[in-house]
Amino acid sequence: MKKATSFTLHHFDKVNKETFTRLHNLGLYDGETIRLIQRYPFHGPVIIENNHQRIALRYQVFATLTGE
Repeated sequence: MKKATSFTLHHFDKVNKETFTRLHNLGLYDGETIRLIQRYPFHGPVIIENNHQRIALRYQVFATLTGE
């Protein structure tokens, strides 16, 4: 199994208000380090882990927050 990759979250100001609120409700904040667990092909959802909680994000949201 491949080792999970870590990313630091940034650019919360570049997502819409509803997404921003939902991410904060899930415990994701600017400057926080998350682990990338799985990527689905064709820019599908991305599974991340934060504080032992797995969360699925749209690829576009993930790319915006990580600068990828």
